[in-house]
Amino acid sequence: MDVDQSRSASALLQTSLAQFRVVAIVGARQVGKSTLALQAEGRHYVTLDDLSALAAARTDPRGFIAALPRPATIDEIQRVPELLLAIKEVVDRARRPGEFLVTGSARLDTLRGIRESLAGRVALLPLRPMTFLELRGAPEASPVDRLLACDSARDAAATFAAVKPGPMPTGKDFLAGGFPEPALHLDDAGRRAWFREYRKSYIERDVPAVLRIEDTPAFLRFLTACAATTAQLLNLTDIARDVGVSVDTARRWVGVLETTFVAERRTPFFRNLRTRLVKSPKLMLCDSGLAASLLGVDAWPAASDLRPIGPLFETWVHAQLTAHAELCAAATELHFFRTHGQLEVDFLLARGRRLVGVEVKHSATVRPGDAKGIEGLAALLPREFRFGVVLYLGRTVIPLSAHAVAVPLDRFFAP
Repeated sequence: MDVDQSRSASALLQTSLAQFRVVAIVGARQVGKSTLALQAEGRHYVTLDDLSALAAARTDPRGFIAALPRPATIDEIQRVPELLLAIKEVVDRARRPGEFLVTGSARLDTLRGIRESLAGRVALLPLRPMTFLELRGAPEASPVDRLLACDSARDAAATFAAVKPGPMPTGKDFLAGGFPEPALHLDDAGRRAWFREYRKSYIERDVPAVLRIEDTPAFLRFLTACAATTAQLLNLTDIARDVGVSVDTARRWVGVLETTFVAERRTPFFRNLRTRLVKSPKLMLCDSGLAASLLGVDAWPAASDLRPIGPLFETWVHAQLTAHAELCAAATELHFFRTHGQLEVDFLLARGRRLVGVEVKHSATVRPGDAKGIEGLAALLPREFRFGVVLYLGRTVIPLSAHAVAVPLDRFFAP
């Protein structure tokens, strides 16, 4: 299997096809949904990007599904969501696993339609841009599972100190992101051109399918403004003012970004504590490469105090953690933690009643003060919070405090 076909979700896809009548691969355009779907061999394949197939499906959804040889794979099914009801009728009569494999690039039609029409019959398989480990041919590795297997900071220090380091992620990786084409096959100039075309095709093709937007230049400004606030608390009032649209319009447009998997709202961890917790979500773009392109960042700045550095780095780590967390066998949630007193932990992994924090620092050095948020959270939730790690660009695993350990990126994201 070529490296650009090696996905962490491959094994889960085969398992799901053996158990569920319908499997849906959903994610942003160009993340590799079609490539993953084609790994399921012995299936009739049709894509609704083909104009003839699209016309036939729109004209007679029931007839289109009835005529398909099965098992069948339907690519970009969000273009004709009426097919979902026709699929439901078929799989209710023939209760065989793996009858239909579908892919979709829009959350509004695909997920809502599947949940309403195919509840209990479908396995949803989210596919995100490729992770750092997938890009390096190690899709089976799970840093999130490795982290959550630890019981304490001391245990985590011993675990990651024993890991053989892999390649150290660099600015080039953060700028390339995880979309397979720019990350695997293009040089710097090609990457910049690819992201320019992606923005154009996204606004011209994906957005109108979700919501009719008359003012395209304003939406492009909005998209850029969202990139400028990636990994920060979402403030719709500020974004709307900067773009020159109403808050209601900004709210709808955030929904468009979420519907098409270009961005998402990462929710804060919330419990009824005496400490006042921030309840606003963070806005996270799906890919650091896309965010950097929108911001015009063509080369990774050498000075760590330049404004885009921290948020783009955090966006990259977020993409890694989210992709791995979604594929864990045990249900794993990803949040962040922040109080109104500015006590903050960048990410909080929750598995059952176990909580583990992850701080990120774009630096080759760490200080005990970098564990302030982790220690503060340990004091607030002593029974549930186990420990936290500070991910950084150094080379040594360093205990920072009773509940925190600094872990180099090349050890955390090691095969």
